[in-house]
Amino acid sequence: MEFTVVRGMRHWWVFVLRGLLFITAGIYMLLSPASSYAALGFFFGLIIFVAGVGELLHATGGHHPLKRRRHLLLGIIDLILGLVLMAYLVASMDILRVIVGLWFLFRGISLVSFSWFLGRSLFLIIGGILTAIFGLLIIFNGVFGSLTIIIFMSIALLVSGLFNVLQGWLMKIAGMA
Repeated sequence: MEFTVVRGMRHWWVFVLRGLLFITAGIYMLLSPASSYAALGFFFGLIIFVAGVGELLHATGGHHPLKRRRHLLLGIIDLILGLVLMAYLVASMDILRVIVGLWFLFRGISLVSFSWFLGRSLFLIIGGILTAIFGLLIIFNGVFGSLTIIIFMSIALLVSGLFNVLQGWLMKIAGMA
């Protein structure tokens, strides 16, 4: 079956629909941050659970006994952790906040350490310190951390949605030419 550009242009509406769904989700997250954050916590647990299923499937297909045992152990741990995080949303939301905060903290430390390679770049040092402080605020201030994650996720959904709608319309225009 041959796929041509013209044939692919017929599905422009899929991008528009996906974009509108992303925009709707982004607006909803901004208007309802508490329930949005709880949903993110649940999905965080669900992702870990699905990763556990993948590990167990990988364990059944492995040929080396040590690798099978390792995948089996990781799969069981992920399944249990995923179930716990989905059942206890408060724990899931706290863990999500800590992971995002640690990511910003390590990015900030990385920027400062990288500045040494560039002759102590003042911009990288200041940026690294601010990023690290931002990470610490996310970790140790629950409200700030939760709102930061919601705002970043909302902005990402809105931007992605706008570009999906734009891509769909551009595909439609190109298909009509």
